[in-house]
Amino acid sequence: MLKVESLNTYYGQAHILSDVDLEVNAGEVVVLLGRNGAGKSTTLKSIIGLVRAASGTITFAGKRIERAAPHQIARLGLGYVPEERRIFTELTVMENLEVGRQAPRPGAPTWDFEKIGALFPNLREMPDRPGGRMSGGEQQMLTIARTLMGNPACILLDEPSEGVAPVIVDQMAEAVLGLKRAGVAILLSEQNLHFATQVADRAYIIEKGRMRFSGSMQELAADEQVRAQYLAV
Repeated sequence: MLKVESLNTYYGQAHILSDVDLEVNAGEVVVLLGRNGAGKSTTLKSIIGLVRAASGTITFAGKRIERAAPHQIARLGLGYVPEERRIFTELTVMENLEVGRQAPRPGAPTWDFEKIGALFPNLREMPDRPGGRMSGGEQQMLTIARTLMGNPACILLDEPSEGVAPVIVDQMAEAVLGLKRAGVAILLSEQNLHFATQVADRAYIIEKGRMRFSGSMQELAADEQVRAQYLAV
């Protein structure tokens, strides 16, 4: 569904991503692990077009997208959930969701408030609450829900467990698994290995902009040296 090959990205003269390769198959949750500054968010931003790749190819649903604008990529069915959330704080939950609404698309699940409420019960209880009066965890849920209203076949999910309470992290894990059951493919950027282990099928580890590991979660769990070298704080 999503394939990245030999991706190189720069910020000015700084070479941030070096020959990055990764792949996400339909119905799969794949996690991109690494420390702060390793290149995780830049990888997601390069895929969605917020940062222009210098070279390499990005293919989504059979189409090359590395030169497409973010709104064009989104219309193909690739969703993006930024780490910064960026909800509209003056708008209600329902209004934020309406901003993200797109027409149904073939081969992807269609979302409405009822389905969103089943995935995120917290949001179901506060349809008229302004975004600025929600907790950080609730805002994170709303950001994901707004992306789902675009009916994506695949979403890029940047650090969903960052800065939220442990109980919300557990709810987020349940939501990611619910998305997988619904047929949404997910590329997840994370530092939280425990969270990643709960939800992901496969893992990549990035360090200083280069891929250092690719394998199943079981293979990662069995490789203590890799975890110690690239993930230990």
